[in-house]
Amino acid sequence: MTKDYYDPLSRLLHWLMAAVILYATLAGYLMHLVIDSHPALFRFLSVLNMSMATLITPLFLLRWGWRHWRAPLPEERTRYHPAARLAHALLYSLMCVVLLSGFLMLEQGYSLFWLYPVANPIGSPEINAFFFGVHRVGCLALAALVLLHVAAALYHHRIKGDRTLYRMLGPQSGR
Repeated sequence: MTKDYYDPLSRLLHWLMAAVILYATLAGYLMHLVIDSHPALFRFLSVLNMSMATLITPLFLLRWGWRHWRAPLPEERTRYHPAARLAHALLYSLMCVVLLSGFLMLEQGYSLFWLYPVANPIGSPEINAFFFGVHRVGCLALAALVLLHVAAALYHHRIKGDRTLYRMLGPQSGR
């Protein structure tokens, strides 16, 4: 088997996206639990969530572009199962849908990390409500696909015993 690893930029963008998706998923569902009982916590999480999404959007675009421009690993050229290709395409698509719908659902602007005002892009409550529904469904689908992605990584690592996980962890992973 090859000793190739994903390049440092691919690894960095992968783990940054993973951290932000995990945070946003947990914070998003926590916000729904505290919206009535803890409005100050809701507002804090909401601004933080929108600020993180604002920062991660250009990183998502960089990750998507870099995925197509970087030199592929040998396994990517020959051994990727069609279901893995489809799952990755769906992951990218759902990340895009969630980020875009998250901005389009805003009924009012927000302050980027409490410092810089960002206006809402659409001022129609009906359109905002539509994108809120798209955002909720997109978040559920993304969470399910992320769980499938983690399960596949663990399957490759524990059951197949291949180097898939090590390639994304990098040379410091010890293998």
